Amino acid sequence: MNVTTEKLERFMHVLMYVFGLLLITEWLRPVDRLTDTGNIIIFILFLLYSLLLHYFRIHWSIRFILISAYIMISLQFLHSKEALYQLSWLKGFLADFKGNLGFIYDGNWELITNPFRTFLFFVLLWLVTYLIHYWVMVRQSIFFFFMLTVIFISVLDTFTPYAGDSAMIRIIIIGFLMLGLLSLLRLTIQERIKFPMASINKWILMLTGMILVSVLVGFAAPKLSPQWPDPVPYITSYSDKAVKEDGDSKRKSVGYDEDDSDLGGSIEPDSSIVFYNNAPAGHYWKVENKNVYTGKGWVSKPETEFHTFSNGQDMATLDIYDVPELVRTEEMTAKVSMTESYSHILHPQSGYVKKIEGKNGQDFKYYQEMDKFISEQGNGERLSMKEYELVYDMPSFDIAELRKVTEPDDSMDLLMEKNTQLPEGLPNRIFELASRLTRNETNWYDKAKAIEDYFDGAEFIYSKDDIPYPESNQDYVDQFLFETQIGYCDNFSTAMVVLLRAANIPARWVKGYTEGEKSILDGESVYKVTNNNAHSWVEVYFSGIGWIPFEPTKGFNGEVEFYDSELKQEAIKNPEETPTNEEQTKKETRERQDTPDRETQSSEKTGFVNMKGFLKWTAITLSGALIFASIGYFLRRKWIPHLQILRYRKKTGAHFLTAYLILLKQLKRAGLVRPDGQTLREYAAYVDAVYATDEMSELTAGYELMIYRGDAEDGEWKHFQKGWESLMRKTSS
Repeated sequence: MNVTTEKLERFMHVLMYVFGLLLITEWLRPVDRLTDTGNIIIFILFLLYSLLLHYFRIHWSIRFILISAYIMISLQFLHSKEALYQLSWLKGFLADFKGNLGFIYDGNWELITNPFRTFLFFVLLWLVTYLIHYWVMVRQSIFFFFMLTVIFISVLDTFTPYAGDSAMIRIIIIGFLMLGLLSLLRLTIQERIKFPMASINKWILMLTGMILVSVLVGFAAPKLSPQWPDPVPYITSYSDKAVKEDGDSKRKSVGYDEDDSDLGGSIEPDSSIVFYNNAPAGHYWKVENKNVYTGKGWVSKPETEFHTFSNGQDMATLDIYDVPELVRTEEMTAKVSMTESYSHILHPQSGYVKKIEGKNGQDFKYYQEMDKFISEQGNGERLSMKEYELVYDMPSFDIAELRKVTEPDDSMDLLMEKNTQLPEGLPNRIFELASRLTRNETNWYDKAKAIEDYFDGAEFIYSKDDIPYPESNQDYVDQFLFETQIGYCDNFSTAMVVLLRAANIPARWVKGYTEGEKSILDGESVYKVTNNNAHSWVEVYFSGIGWIPFEPTKGFNGEVEFYDSELKQEAIKNPEETPTNEEQTKKETRERQDTPDRETQSSEKTGFVNMKGFLKWTAITLSGALIFASIGYFLRRKWIPHLQILRYRKKTGAHFLTAYLILLKQLKRAGLVRPDGQTLREYAAYVDAVYATDEMSELTAGYELMIYRGDAEDGEWKHFQKGWESLMRKTSS
């Protein structure tokens, strides 16, 4: 039975109005959650009422009267305490209407009353319903309104607290259904094709199936990490700057600041870009170091001695520093492109700068005590450089040589005085903790590592939120070590320097940036460094070697290269693994070649069966198996964790390394992709921030320890098993 164009058009219009109502409802949901607007059901009923009047083609004059009556009754219900039959409320509303028109004319928008705001909202919804009617009945195209809805929800999701994930899914499903049905309607009207009812049902069924499959694929497919920076911090950074210029803001955001005398407090993220660099390998970038701890923060004594050199000059002629013979180096070149205006020159952590070359003929000053480079104009004024190139030697340090340093030599008297300074009145429990952490070690390197590893303990938490300032009579480090034990890089690095100095080991506080993340600039692979990469760490002086970086901040890796000349550098791998895998692969290949397929075997055994029926059921079986296999594959994030948990429930400690790699793979399936160049500690901190836990950092610390030792004990798996299972379950939720 064929369906006439008139019947199909009437049916489609009903569906379009229903779907249009659902789309408009998505506009009202945020209004309910983001404003103090109540009684949303009244506005939804108004939409339904208005669309029904359009659908039944009520004359515009009657429609105007009926719509106006609904609006007036609603206004009386929402904003008047008088009964409906008492017309005094209508008189008051008309007076209010007249007054609000005056406010609009004068531009006093803030004086508009709530009843008039409600009236304007009704008018807006009325116009929207007319547009729905126009797009469905006249243009027979809903794409423009569909895209407006997508953009509206996207903007709200980005710039407001409204979470538009579920709304976007609903919009996509509704929008695609409307687009598919309108395509069928246009095809019927324009081509004058009469479809049988069965064909229409098939069209709708296929359309529904395609949308459902698309949604399932969208859910199950791996997700890219955000490719663009979050625009909110970029925009708010400018508003924050404007507020700070007025002197009315005490908000503190992450980024470089010369004043470190008052550390503490929470900091807000800022993803605005500071610079790009094309270094051959990712490493920290240093701005300066400070060596005077006040109990509240860090200051630098005014430094009058400096070295001056010109653009492109070989610094080997300045006698600034000599590369120790005990240190291996590799020459590197990096171009730095600044987006922020700073006069300091960023240089590699622990690297030996050989040459700085900019586009202009500027001069440079090097303050050796601060390890800081400054660019200047010819008249001595500081100059903000936009682009320059560095040539430097990147070192790697021999742990065996570092372990030979157990005390200062005769040439270090002045250095020890400056870099073991501590404020008077420093609490004794800091000295006691330093002694307890280092008492079993005999050399400075192992003592420094013992203090560094102390901050990997579960009691310390990395966070930028809800960080208190110390009280007026309280030491900044003492508060962090023994009371809060929560903070960010300034807390961790300052605490380590103070503990080192309490153990009479020369150390200084360093600030700069981490390596950033890989990006593309003008077609070239570069590292993008933002204010969020601003960081502080620690340097310890070793006689005959120099200043060595250490990274105490939880979740970070200093990117410093160490080696141990006393250990044999052999590749750690299982020599039997590859041959076994190759042999197994060959064996499976032979088995597949020697085993006939199921269709051939079945046809030989059941030759008397009708071939047509056999092929039919075979196709059905294979199709069903393919569907179930596809569903299982798309939903593997849901069931694989539970299977792996059962598999590793009774494993021993030797299996922890494999279990950790399985967890990394499962996290990737869950959308937590680890960017190229990101360390395991940074990635673990990111995972912990997403799941509001510290389990990933603890597992990562254990994994790195086992990799460093080269073995795993049985008891260690039981220690980490609970956290591993917890994270696996969270990835499947």
